[in-house]
Amino acid sequence: MINKCFVPFPKLETERLLLRQVVDKDLEQLYEILSDAEVAKFDYFYPVTSKLEALKFVERYNEELKENEEITWGIILKESNKLIGICCLGDFDEGARRTEIGYDIAQAQWGNGYATEAIKAVIDYGFNTMNLNRIEATITPGNNASVNVLRKLNFIQEGIVRERDLIKGKLEDGIIMSILKRDYVKNQV
Repeated sequence: MINKCFVPFPKLETERLLLRQVVDKDLEQLYEILSDAEVAKFDYFYPVTSKLEALKFVERYNEELKENEEITWGIILKESNKLIGICCLGDFDEGARRTEIGYDIAQAQWGNGYATEAIKAVIDYGFNTMNLNRIEATITPGNNASVNVLRKLNFIQEGIVRERDLIKGKLEDGIIMSILKRDYVKNQV
């Protein structure tokens, strides 16, 4: 069984980042991230066009957390105390101890290793605290940067699931990548 340790909200820390709950004061930065067409390019959502739309994301994050459906961390850059992205675990399968990971990073921060650093912290939490066995990601073909980030973290590309997701009105294939707890443990040694 998955140990959903979400109360109090788990704060995660890395060398350069703090991962914490997204709150209303993050709205300006969240809007900047979610309104960027390049950030939204491979994701299910269209770029947001108002802060009210961005606020609905915050409300959804809180509702999903309350229902134990998904947990979304805000990725905060320690040096500026600003939100630079989000990372989430959701679509939990209790019996298989499986979840799916997702993330978005502000375009201005691409190439700095922040996605890798944040995802690693969430993976550590998933395997060590939640007792997960498998963390998987579904990447839209063409999103090579995301595939490369996951490869750095020892995710294995398992294949393509045809027409898996409806993204902006079009059925898109999904590249399935995963890491198992035993592989994670092996690579920590």
